[in-house]
Amino acid sequence: MPVISTDSEIRESDTIQRYMDLPKLLDLLHFKALYLRRADGFTDRLEGALFPSLRSSINAAHSAREIPYDADYFYERSRVGNYVSCWTLGEKDSMAHWQLYAGAKTGVAVTSTIKQLVSTALSWNRDSVIHRVKYVDHRRVNKYVIGNYTDVLQFKHEAYTYEKELRLIVPQEADRQSNPMSLRLKVPNLETLVSGVVVAPEADEEFYEAVKELCRRYDLKAPVRRSKLTGVPV
Repeated sequence: MPVISTDSEIRESDTIQRYMDLPKLLDLLHFKALYLRRADGFTDRLEGALFPSLRSSINAAHSAREIPYDADYFYERSRVGNYVSCWTLGEKDSMAHWQLYAGAKTGVAVTSTIKQLVSTALSWNRDSVIHRVKYVDHRRVNKYVIGNYTDVLQFKHEAYTYEKELRLIVPQEADRQSNPMSLRLKVPNLETLVSGVVVAPEADEEFYEAVKELCRRYDLKAPVRRSKLTGVPV
């Protein structure tokens, strides 16, 4: 049986969102698969970075022949051997997320829950890890215990705190030559993963209707609604 490891502070009922442009929604609907990016494919150059204290301890253990790898290998293995799907934790709209990751006029946000994400991951018959991202200053961290190659991917620089990110990480044997830059892992049923689709706050009526029609054509039964930022409360 596959093992799905999750942080203790997240709950099955927690809502998560994935902000995306329309082509990415089409990709999800058409392939009926979740897209995951290899960790070294992200633009953040601190992705998977080792804390200086961790780098020193790994190299010291390697020099003492306590472990067979040095810090450079651990860093490379963590990035090339892990695939990541990024979500936003919480159900509230974020205008920053709309503008950065989807488009305030032509984007969507797919909503789900931790329970649905775990159920989807279990269907792949492979181990996975779900982390709530911790935002840190890498230069000052010295108290976290890192044991697995997936562990460093639960940390991002504190400059990204606004993201409120949750990550699904799928490990794979590290081989830069054979590991593709991305994976699509099949979703057994779209409703297994998707609980709803939210249309961008500045989208016009034509775009909103187009998203509803696209979901209908691909037989997605989850509701499609406008962002709560769309209208003025009365």
